[in-house]
Formats: sequence, C-alpha cells, structure tokens
Amino acid sequence: MHWIIRQLTLLLALCILRTIAVAQTPIVLGERLSLVSQRLGETRSIDIYLPPSYHDPSLQPQVYPVVYLLDAGADFRYFTMLMEKLAQGIPSVPEFIVVGIESSERERDFVTGSKAFWGFVADELTPQLQSKYRCSDYRILVGHSLGGLAVITALCERPELFRAYIAHDPSLWWGNNAGLRLLEAQRQRDFGGRILYLSYSGQKERDNGRQRHQQTISALQRMSAEGAFRQLETYIAHYPEENHGSVQVRGNIDLMRRLFAELFIDRREIELRPSVITERYEALSRRLHYPFAPAEGYLRSTARWLEATGKRQQAEEVRALLPAPSGRSSR
Repeated sequence: MHWIIRQLTLLLALCILRTIAVAQTPIVLGERLSLVSQRLGETRSIDIYLPPSYHDPSLQPQVYPVVYLLDAGADFRYFTMLMEKLAQGIPSVPEFIVVGIESSERERDFVTGSKAFWGFVADELTPQLQSKYRCSDYRILVGHSLGGLAVITALCERPELFRAYIAHDPSLWWGNNAGLRLLEAQRQRDFGGRILYLSYSGQKERDNGRQRHQQTISALQRMSAEGAFRQLETYIAHYPEENHGSVQVRGNIDLMRRLFAELFIDRREIELRPSVITERYEALSRRLHYPFAPAEGYLRSTARWLEATGKRQQAEEVRALLPAPSGRSSR
C-alpha cells in the first residue's frame, strides 16, 4: 500500500513539474539591441518589435513603415500589442516595425541634450536599423508628456527625420513654455507635407507648472486655425475624460486610425466591388505622399473569405492584386 502511495506521489510530482515547465514558456514580444553611440557617449538599449508576417516563410518579403516610440521602458509592451491588434483582420493600420528608445535621463534626451539625442537617432540609430531590418522610409514618431515635447522639438528642428509626428499631452509649458515658443518661431515655415497629430487630456491644476498645460495647447490650436504653419497637417484631439496617464492609449488608437483612415475597408464593399481595395490604397498613397500597398497576408485572407462565401470571381480579382514572386531576403 505504501509503495502505491509513493508511486502516486512521484507521478503527481512529475505532473506538477511538467505543468510548471510548460507554464514557464516565454512569450517574446521583440528583441533588444545594444547600440554604442558616439554622439551620446554611451551605450543605448533599443527595443525592436517585428510584426508577425516579418518572418513568415509563406509570404514574400516586404518593407514595413517604422514607428519610433519614445519612453520605451514604460510604453513598448502595450504599444506593440495595440498596433498588432489594429493591423489584424480588417486592418485599421499597416503592420509596423516598432523601435522603442529607452531613456535613463529624460530631461537630457528630450530637453537639455536634444540636439545630441536627435543626432544619435538620425546618424547612428536609423542607418543601423535600415541595414539590419526591412524598413521603409515612412517613419512615425510617437511620444507622451515630456516625450511629447520631444516630438514637437523634432518636428521643428529635424522635420526631415519623420513623415508623421504624434504627441500625447506634450509638455509645451516646460521651461517657461519652451515648446510653445519653439512653435511660435515656426510661423509661416513650410513643413513640406508633414503631419502633426496631438492628443490632450483634461485640464490640470497643479503647482508644478502644469496649470499652463491647457493654455499652451489652446495657443497651438489658435495658431493652427490661423494657418500659421504651411504644408503641415495639424489635428488636435481633446479627451476630457482621460487623465495624463491614460490619454496616450486612447490617442494612439484614434490618431493612428485617422492617419491610415483609408485602410479600413468593410468586407461588404469588397464583396460588391473588389477594386475598392486598390482605390483606397491609392487614395492613402496620394494623401500621405508615399506609396502604400495592401499586405499579401491581408489579400490572401480576403480572397479565402470571398471564396468561402461563394464569391469566386471576386476572390480571383483580389488574388490578382498579390505581389509577383521575388527573391527571398533573410533580414
């Protein structure tokens, strides 16, 4: 009897250990690079997210637009999963490569040492990324709070680095309204078709300078309404029910979907007229002044759905949009 109990105990222990081993299988969200920077005089950690299709051997290699995300230590995990979800099924956004930049000293990177920081991004980080990954030239910069101020600084001082600039609750009031003064100095500047999207939360009344938050945003709204900036599409979204910590989540969903508004195509439209896919992507390309094409995975899944619903002719029209076979890339 004791022998049976010992055997059962051993078997139970083995089952528990096996369950623990299975439960400890890691979920990998990306990879981390260590980049030695001559401009900054230090080694910087860079987090990289590659979309699910990146290493899919059944698909033709493609290049991906790139989002540069500031404050990656706090925001990389939620942002990458949010963008992945928005790109699934009937996509609201394209698949992105996400580059998360971590900052141990935010004021140095975003304010006092911003010229060196953006020199690092332009001259060291971006070339390294382009050589290692399949990156397109369509780059988006996203930042929140002091990182939002950094987005405004980059737009004003290095507008060639990115096509779209997204700032959430930017600290325009920082340093005696330094961000607002920087924008005021750009009146009548030609931004060459760049995009500035901004979100802000409910009014803040504190003693650390944030009582000026609402006033600086309102001043930017007035400048934009007056046409102070040439060839700069500006859109400002107010979320009074959100706070400083939550506004970026809401803002990233809404502003990214707005940036790529043409991508969301109801399947009923495709069912009636498959050419709507080409029309919408061409419209997006014209508006953003950059060529965008439907992803192979999206076209294949749409064609399978059409065929499953008995729309074989429409399925063939969608398959005709698939990219021609090309050489595979290991990057």
